[in-house]
Amino acid sequence: GGLVGAFYLPGIAPVDYEVGAELEIYGRKLYSLKNNLPKDYYSAPFCATETGNTKKKHASLGSLLEGERKELTSYMPVMGVDTPDCQLLCIRHIQSADFLMMAKLFRDEYNVRLSLDNMPLVIKYTDATGEAAYDLGYPLISRTANAQDAPGGVMFNNHLSFTILVHKPKFSADDMSKLGGSGEFYRIVGFEAKALSKKHVVADDGATVTTCANGSKVADSSDPLTMVDIFGQRGLRPNKSAVKGRVGAIVYSYDVTFEESPIKWATRWDHLLKVNAQYRRVQWFSIINSALIVFFLTLLVALVLLRTVWRDFARYNNLEDQDELREESGWKLVAGDVFRTPFFVEALAVFCGSGMQLTAVFLTTMLFALLGFFSPANRGGLLTGALVFYALASCVGGFASARLYNFVDGTRKNTVTWFSGVGFTGLAFAVFFLVNLVAMLTRSTNAVPFLSLLLLLVIWFGVAVPLAYAGAYLGYKMSKTEAPCRTNNVPREVPTYSPVPPVVYVIVSGILPFGVIFIQLVFILNSIWQEQLYYMFGFLLVVFALLAVTASETSVVLTYLTLVAEDYHWWWKSFFASGSIGLYVFVYGIVYLVSQPMLHEMHGVSVLIYLAYMMLMALGSMLLVGSIGFYSSFAFVRSIYSRIHVD
Repeated sequence: GGLVGAFYLPGIAPVDYEVGAELEIYGRKLYSLKNNLPKDYYSAPFCATETGNTKKKHASLGSLLEGERKELTSYMPVMGVDTPDCQLLCIRHIQSADFLMMAKLFRDEYNVRLSLDNMPLVIKYTDATGEAAYDLGYPLISRTANAQDAPGGVMFNNHLSFTILVHKPKFSADDMSKLGGSGEFYRIVGFEAKALSKKHVVADDGATVTTCANGSKVADSSDPLTMVDIFGQRGLRPNKSAVKGRVGAIVYSYDVTFEESPIKWATRWDHLLKVNAQYRRVQWFSIINSALIVFFLTLLVALVLLRTVWRDFARYNNLEDQDELREESGWKLVAGDVFRTPFFVEALAVFCGSGMQLTAVFLTTMLFALLGFFSPANRGGLLTGALVFYALASCVGGFASARLYNFVDGTRKNTVTWFSGVGFTGLAFAVFFLVNLVAMLTRSTNAVPFLSLLLLLVIWFGVAVPLAYAGAYLGYKMSKTEAPCRTNNVPREVPTYSPVPPVVYVIVSGILPFGVIFIQLVFILNSIWQEQLYYMFGFLLVVFALLAVTASETSVVLTYLTLVAEDYHWWWKSFFASGSIGLYVFVYGIVYLVSQPMLHEMHGVSVLIYLAYMMLMALGSMLLVGSIGFYSSFAFVRSIYSRIHVD
């Protein structure tokens, strides 16, 4: 994956299948870009397994939260044995309730996610640049080129043509020893399919399918199964009264071809995670663009600090005449007020603590991802890891809040500690809980089982909150950071120089850090909302480093300008100078929703879920980036005031 990609440990040990072994294909979920709520595989009228046992395999907490399940399907390929060109899967009889469910799934254009030996089913196609590209899962329906005017222009994909890529390992199956060196073994390195539509003909006995016998072939969708065939009428909104009492049958068929592949088992995910050249160019462009922003900002900061601050030091420290000092203006004058406790200091301490907690989570998750611990084969691994790190990083949040609150001699220590443990987490949990409620009401697989919810609460109150208290205890115990200059008893008046309110400067300065992450944000949103694989953690880490530098410098410049204007209310301004990035993230989230053609037709509920999660994302970025800006300004202010002689 190169330095800026990310390599991964393939995860679980390879499974060697002997020729003739039965393979199990699992249904993961049905997902749609129009509807944020994924559905259970069997919510579509697919063929049930022969025993009727759908055998749900256990899933990690992360994959449960992502709405993935693992249910056995009735496809039964046999290793190394190609099936006839049309193998009957089953004849599924359909009642009126099934028709209405199908119409709903078709309207929202759901896709079906399957997996075999932990490899996701992909549809291979050639993109505009002529490179091979892959889509995860296959669509339930396809449209003919002129879907509007052709009679029954929408077809139901009831035939799957599987291609299973296998690799023959040099040594396998415990080096053949157990089996006395006999038998051929293969490992599965790819799982591809073509989804086709075929109008099958069932004989009078209701059990024989004449179109799927004696080597008949489903090569293309030339005689498709259309909406007219299924619903007895055109379009995807069948008349309820017409469908009432209607019964029908859908014939499912498939074929399997095995292909030997040079791809080794350890690298079988590479072609799916390979970022195509065009994306890679965009990534490099984004990094160069961000580096330029950082470069110019650094020049600006250097200019401000060297030219102004050092000149000021020289001037302030060489003033013989006290009368001359009285006429002085600038940051030296607010030395007696610069460390005056700001308003809502409890909130500031909690915000900075939460920001530091999120920073720690981000860095540890990225580090583990870069070391390859979150293999894509381990579904939901990244999310599970992030949740665990988030709980453990509560001690960082508690500690940071306590240190800052102790600095200003705050008296409501308990309140600050409690909110650093439950503030942002509580809000995130509330949003998640409401979304989960909606998911339960709509029978989506996004609905987290009760026990998993309980587990989340146990992690939160049993691990995260106690750790926040432990961190805070440590923070209050440590010797207090002393301010370099005394605070006067009477606060001085703040002169107003500029007609523009400070809020405007604060909001505008958020554009700089946002400019750094903008292109990464597009990739991340694609990954979350369009079900694309994201594996560019190296790029992400580089961009994060650039973001941290930009946030620090933006806040430091704004803080300096505030102090020069003899305004000592720099605390909140330094936080929001970089923290206002949250506003831009949220606004861009709305722009993204409006500009993505596939997301246009999202339902009201899905739009609300999208906005709720985007709000959390915006809030998280505000806390994370704002706290980096604040701590940089805090260090800067302490540094400059410790170098001047104050009477």
